[in-house]
Amino acid sequence: MTYFSFTKGELLTLLRRKQDTMNALIFFLMVVILFPLGVSPSPEFLSVAAGGIIWCAASLAILMSVEGMFKEDFNDGCLEQWLVSGLSLPVLILLKVSIHWLIVIVPLLIMAPILAQMLFLPMDIFYVLLQTLILGTPALFLIGTIGSALTVSLRHGAVLMLLIIIPFYLPVIIFSTGAIRAAQSGMLYDGQIAILAAISLASLVVSPIMSAISIKASVS
Repeated sequence: MTYFSFTKGELLTLLRRKQDTMNALIFFLMVVILFPLGVSPSPEFLSVAAGGIIWCAASLAILMSVEGMFKEDFNDGCLEQWLVSGLSLPVLILLKVSIHWLIVIVPLLIMAPILAQMLFLPMDIFYVLLQTLILGTPALFLIGTIGSALTVSLRHGAVLMLLIIIPFYLPVIIFSTGAIRAAQSGMLYDGQIAILAAISLASLVVSPIMSAISIKASVS
């Protein structure tokens, strides 16, 4: 097995199991659509709350996507093959996370302009929202990967995973929505954007290593 064949195999597997990805995207769409109906459909409220609505919906959709990231691999013995393949386990995990991010986030970004218009978000603020999604969602995937790896051997580990990773999601959501609110108020938001990038970079370094340690402990 090579890194290229692993990447190709993971991509084909995700495309064959596209129902999992579709469920996350449909959930994201339904949360954004139903929120105005349940709270307030007024443009004045929605234009202010739009960034927070989209970010909360995206965070929940990502949680759905990463919860079972390693379950099938654990059940069918693929994780053991990863360990004996001679390839770097952190690199394999990073490749898997990157593929999941692309498959989930690219459709989400395509839907975002339509949803932003539906929520009366001004176009200049939408570009700030887009920056936060591009810079912040990798951190959510990488952090979620640690939780998924920690609970991969547990039969009912979803709740435990949520308890583990949601506290680490909060800074990403806070700085993302903070950047959007700052832009809406006409203030500088470069600091929040820089912090989001720093969180994603830190997660990029820590997540593959921590996930690899957790997988080795679960498989052995």
